Amino acid sequence: MNKDDEIFLRFHIIPNDLSLYQQALTHASFSNENSSSPSYDRLEFLGDSLLDMIVASIVYENFPSFNSGKLSKVRSILVSGENLSHLSEDVFFLDKYVRYSVGEKNNTRFHHHINEDVFEAFLGAIYLDLGYDKVNQVIREIFSPLIKEASESLENYDPKTSLQEKLGNQLKYRVKNIENFNSQDVHYVVEAVYNDAILGVGEGHNILQAEKNAAKDALSKKVGE
Repeated sequence: MNKDDEIFLRFHIIPNDLSLYQQALTHASFSNENSSSPSYDRLEFLGDSLLDMIVASIVYENFPSFNSGKLSKVRSILVSGENLSHLSEDVFFLDKYVRYSVGEKNNTRFHHHINEDVFEAFLGAIYLDLGYDKVNQVIREIFSPLIKEASESLENYDPKTSLQEKLGNQLKYRVKNIENFNSQDVHYVVEAVYNDAILGVGEGHNILQAEKNAAKDALSKKVGE
């Protein structure tokens, strides 16, 4: 990695401390095998906090008539794992730079969650390297164009509630499978069940995300209509 790398051109930044960005792109599995290379864990914490705050400001400024509930929903759509993974993989191609252990490289089915974390960690690195004004500018450049689409997605924001309204209290969720338990890459498979019939199946790195995806799967099959 060098200062002229395309990764920095995509974010419209000129870095000073390359080691911060290298850390943002280092998975814990690599750190476990290379003790001198810290993982993105702490930078992710910082980037996540910055992202929430700055996106909240963008949403607040753009929707003066929305109450706090609707503002929270729009923000949640913008910073959802699905959206951050998309930005990380399909817009900024951060996944091409992440350092893994040899074994973890083959575990690609779990990497959407990791790429979401890496995106947040990279923002944390920008903040530490270039300051608040720069990371604020970067986040606004990325998320401001997505505002309108996010507001139009409010109806589909909570698939669990939508499915519950259609089916009532007989709707249940059950965990079908858990992989990589007690690790950063834990992976849940959850089923949406109604009167013992499986209506949908969802996956995620936590139970809530998997339940939402199971409900979304059920709704895509026109359940309850």
